Order: sequence, then structure tokens, then C-alpha cells
Amino acid sequence: MSDATTIACWPACVDAIDWSHDGIIALASEEQVELLFPQTKSNDTEHDFSSWHHIPLSVSWFTPAELPEKEAGPVSIYSIGEEVSTSAPISIAWSPPGVAKHRRCALGVLTSSLVFSVWASEGKVDDGTSWKRKLIINDALVEYFSGNLSEIESSLAHETSEKMCLRARVRCFAWAPPLPSLEPSAIIGTQTTWGQPIVAVANDDNHIAFVAIDSPTTTLGAEEEWSGEVLNHFSITPDSENVFAEPDTFDEIMQQQRHISQMAWSPWTVQGDWYHSVLVYATNEDVRARVVTYSGETIGIGDDEVIYPNIKLRYAGPMKWSSKVEDGGNVTLALFTLSSAVVLKISAGDATILARTEHNLDGRWDEMSAAAWDYTAPDASIHFSSLQAKLNHTSQFQHSDGSLMAISNQPHWREQLWDTQALFSAQHELQGYVRTKVWGLSTSPLGDFIAACSTVHPTDMIEYGPPNERRTTITISGLRHYGKDSKLEIPVQNFSAEGLVFSLRKWVESARDGNEANHTVIDEVTNQLLRIHWKSSAAQDSEEAMSSLSVVDLWSLITHIKLTFFLKLQNINDRLHILVSQVLAPSSHATFLPRTLIAYRLATFIPSLPPVLTHGTPFSAEIVAHCRRVVGLLNAAMAGGDVAPAPTEPCDTCDFCSAEIPMEDLETATCQNGHEFSRCGLSFLAIQRPRISKACALCKTPYLSDEFVGLQEEGIEKGIERGHSEEGSMQPVSLARALFAACDVCIYCGGKFTG
Repeated sequence: MSDATTIACWPACVDAIDWSHDGIIALASEEQVELLFPQTKSNDTEHDFSSWHHIPLSVSWFTPAELPEKEAGPVSIYSIGEEVSTSAPISIAWSPPGVAKHRRCALGVLTSSLVFSVWASEGKVDDGTSWKRKLIINDALVEYFSGNLSEIESSLAHETSEKMCLRARVRCFAWAPPLPSLEPSAIIGTQTTWGQPIVAVANDDNHIAFVAIDSPTTTLGAEEEWSGEVLNHFSITPDSENVFAEPDTFDEIMQQQRHISQMAWSPWTVQGDWYHSVLVYATNEDVRARVVTYSGETIGIGDDEVIYPNIKLRYAGPMKWSSKVEDGGNVTLALFTLSSAVVLKISAGDATILARTEHNLDGRWDEMSAAAWDYTAPDASIHFSSLQAKLNHTSQFQHSDGSLMAISNQPHWREQLWDTQALFSAQHELQGYVRTKVWGLSTSPLGDFIAACSTVHPTDMIEYGPPNERRTTITISGLRHYGKDSKLEIPVQNFSAEGLVFSLRKWVESARDGNEANHTVIDEVTNQLLRIHWKSSAAQDSEEAMSSLSVVDLWSLITHIKLTFFLKLQNINDRLHILVSQVLAPSSHATFLPRTLIAYRLATFIPSLPPVLTHGTPFSAEIVAHCRRVVGLLNAAMAGGDVAPAPTEPCDTCDFCSAEIPMEDLETATCQNGHEFSRCGLSFLAIQRPRISKACALCKTPYLSDEFVGLQEEGIEKGIERGHSEEGSMQPVSLARALFAACDVCIYCGGKFTG
């Protein structure tokens, strides 16, 4: 595998880089956020820069309604950021998957105006006009704290207006990690249940609030707009020496505890019926933690605040949780002070420290700017960098057996920075007087690549030139290094099809010299993926339970469809075979048979559901009729005979000429007068109108859009939320709506939808 690849250059970076579960890289630049999309064609090479395209998001532009002008406040609450800043993005982070349209990730953006907003695509992730600001979290803080201003005391302000101003600002945030699967994980692209999206935010009055985010996706269309609601909050008690009734000197103003500078949320651990995690946060003088619990839609906060002694992160950082949870529910946290790296093993049950190790940072004095965990070796390691690290500074620690050990060999992303420095020096005749600033590190969805964000500067002269000539370089470096004919290594974890495809293509380029694989290699990779997938008997149990039900609620029906069809072992096997074949042998016809088998099982499964569901609405009945026609078509094809459509089942008719559309092909619908349409990959209906479909971003299979399906069932499901009427009685739900909601990724390859 190539050591590193330069993929993009943009105006100078301000803060951060983050790689999403969906495989999209976000970069915070001086005035906007750039979204970077990896290559999508199998014959692209890593040196083809055009295969990496980016979309700029103008996150610093607010309407007067979103961000009204503010007059300068009194000295006690004055903030340069809120009142006079240019709203530059200073922190970004992707949410866990599931909140945005097509179950994708949403992007949290904190600007220097102390406004925290959530951005998401309206369907076409590769179209800049599709990305919109969906929600401003500050509004949820205003609504929540305006109702309890007198009940919650403040050490910084006494006037009501001043309290409200402080509590509506956002200084830092942290997304709740995705809930772990109770069964063996690595279900590509989907889950049986999606947890409530929650984000923790810290304001300017020493509070941390937990905000639940709902979207049309999380409510299955019950809500048309995004919304945020504060579920709970807690106050940080400042040390008495950091509280001043009337701060007079600059030193007192700087010493006063006003807000949390950093937060980090650990992975969830399962303890009984509750999920447990640890939220750590940095004050002026120390690092503290609280236990956070979650069950259903209830979030709890531990009563006791745990203080981690002798760790000061003011003007330092970052804090980075390991994604791995040890047996017994222990989690691992890496912190970087101005002088040392500290790794803590922490109990998720009570947030106490179980073990602590430290290592010096080579005497460097500048701020630590980036850190990322690496699990490609048997022992975990931590990649890190300070803002102006020298080439001889340590960039990686190995963490094993409760100790930290510096790794002398520089990681490949660091070597690439040396090459960038040398090129910059030669281009500008600087004779080696060059330095590199590293602004951020982020690992890929499968953890086998690391993205580094850096800029290059001269050291013996004043840097000058127009801003549009300044550049930030993004590099992708392999953490697993494949030689020729090396075996592919895949971690046991949840990941998306997009993340897997990226790793597969890089493996093909390195281990197989870009050559297409044969059937043996495809089968080996498919079986390797299948071994780490969910193998549960829950599908059979659910199928038996469903046979005795005549009416179910929408959420139960969605779960049933996932367990008994989507996550059926045979379908997972064929789906993986299709995904691997598309990458390793794109010109072959190896996907035809598994696609047909998945379609046949689907067409057999849908009519087997209870009649109250399959014939509950005309649209659902039409889907069932098409499934039966598909079964007849494939049965006839396997028997070698002609297709004999059942006379009792209705046939599609052409919207243009009203001619009959016979069922002759699973992908194409052609009427008797020659009008040709695509067929929906899930319902097998002809897609006869524009703007009523979506498509798999990987295999391009078309599907009817969720909005179109909802319109067909509007009269049935109007006023019904989660399968219940206003009176609370159980109501029949739409099979069509449940079917499309359950298949939230492509049923043929697991890719996420677009459009």
C-alpha cells in the first residue's frame, strides 16, 4: 500500500479535520467548511486528483433571523467571539450515522460567534446546494434555560438578561457515540435500531447540557423539520479561588472559571438494561468526569463529579477516547498537556481511574493539535502532533501492558510531511528553512488510513502573499502496509459499505497491482467479511412470533423486516458478494446471480406477511402483486418456460399511453408501445415520473423515494405516530412505509442512498 497520498489543497486551515462513518472528510478552513469525497470509480488511481472532489459549505453565513446583531455587553459578560467575530468555523465533528437523510451522518459546526449548528444534506451528498443548516442548538438552550433562570444560580452574572446571554453561548460540544450492538457487530450500513442522537454542549456559564436531536429521518416522517430539545444539564462548580465577585485585574479575569474548554464522550458500555459512558471535560485547572447513562429515551447523569488530579489542559489538548471497550466495561482516554501525554484506564461504571501512564513530549512547548488512535497492530498506538512539531519530535506512542513507549520510526503520514517541506523549500528557494503546522488527524471508517491536515511556512522570513495562495494539504496515509499478494485485513466493527469500498480499492491497488480479482479471491474476501457479520437466531424467533400477529406497530414491523429479510444470512452473503465483486472485478458479470437471488427472496418474503399488512392499502397491495409477478417470472425462467402472468393480479400500465407493462425484466419496465422505465429495486414498480426516486450511491440501483411512498400512504398514516392513533389504540400500519424504512441502505450491495 502506498505510504501516503496528497489529495487536496485549500486555503489555510483554522482548526480541524474529521472523517465520517459515511466516508466523507470534513475540513474547517478560514471561512468555510470543505467536504471531501473519495474516489467512486474502480479504475481511479490515488494520483488522480480529479477523483477527489470537494464541496464548500458557507457555514459562516447566517441570516439576520439566525444570528441577530448583538450590541456590546458589560465587561462581566463581554465576548469578542459573539459580538464582533466573523463566525469562522473553529470546531467540526460528524455525528454517528442515522440522523440525516438516508441514515447518513450530520455535521456539527461551531463558529467563533459561539453558535453551534447542525448541517445535513437533503439527499444528494455530492451536490453543494443540497447541504443546508438544519438546526441551531443555541435556540434549544434559550428555550430550556429561559424557564429556569431563577432556579439555577450563576457565579458570573446576576441580571436575568446577562444570565441568559451566557447560557445561550456554546464553547464546545461532543456527540454521543453510537450505541453498541448487543450481538456480534459489523452489520454493513444498517442497524436493527437507531439510538436517539444526542449532543453535549458547554455554555459560558459553566453548564453542560444534553440536547436530543430529531429529524424527519429519526421520526420516520412524523416531523417535517429538525428540532432540538435539552433533556438534562448539570453545573460545574468552580474552585473557590477561581470565583471573583468583581474581577478587577486582567489576571483575575483570566483566572476566573467561565466555561469548559474541551469535552470528550467515551464509547457506550452495556450494563444490564442501561448503557453507560463517561463524559470528560476540562476546566481552567483540572479535568473532570461524569457518568452518563441511557435507556430508551431517558438519559441520566451521575450525581458525583470525579476530578482527575494533576492534569491541566488549559491552552493544551486534545482529549481522545479509544474506540475499544475492554472486558468489564473499561474505557481508555488519551490526554495531552503542555509537557506530557497521559493515558487513563477508566471504569465506565463510576468514572474512576483504574490505571494511569505518562510520557514526556520531547520538551516541546507548542500546543498539541492532533491525536488519533491506531489499532492496526496487536498493541494499540497513538499518533499525535503539536502545531509546530519538528521533524525529530516523537509522533507515535505504543500503548501496551499499562505503559507508553515512544516509537522511534516516524509514521508514514509524518514522512509525507517531510516530502512536502522539501518540495516547498525547493519551489521557493528557502534552503530548508521551512516548517510544517499540523492542524488535525483523523482515521478512516475502518481505521486503516489516517488523514492529516497541514500547512507549510518559511522560518527565516516574513510570510507574505495573497490569501488565495495559502494552502492546506490533506494527505491520506495507509496504516496497514500491504505488499504484493498480501491478505486483506478487516476489523470486527460496524462500518459502512462506502468505508469498506475505499479500503478494498486501496488493497487492490497495492496488493494486486490494480488487476481484477478472480472468483477465488472474491469468495475469500466475501467469506472473510461474512465471518465477522451478525449470525443470530433472532431472525427465526422473530419470524415465528410474527406469524401469530395480525396487527403490529410501525417500529416492530421495521425490526421484523430487518431480521427476517434484510439481515438473513443468505442475503448478507449475496450482498457482500455483490459489493466485493463491484470493487475487485467490476467488468465481470459476477453480480447477476446474487442480485437475482436477493430479488427472488424479497418477492417471496413480502406476500408471506399477514394479509392485514399486505392488503392494508392499495399501494401495499400493488407491491405484493408485483412481487408475485416477479416470483412467476423467475420460476418460469428457472423451469425454462414462458412467463404466464396470473390473471387475478393487476398489471402496470404506462402513464404515457396506458399500454400494459409486462413483467419481463427485474431492472427495466417496457410497455407494449416501447416506452421504457427503470424498475424500483425494492417494490419492482416502474418509476415513470421524474423526481420520485433515489438511487444507491454505489451500484446505482434506483428505488422509489421515501417522500413518494409517504404520499401514497398519506391518508392511512396521517395523524398516526409510531403506529398509534391519538386515542392510543393500535392501528394497522403501512407495509410500504415499513418496507422502505427498514431497507435504509441498498438491499443489493449495502450502499447508502442519494437523491
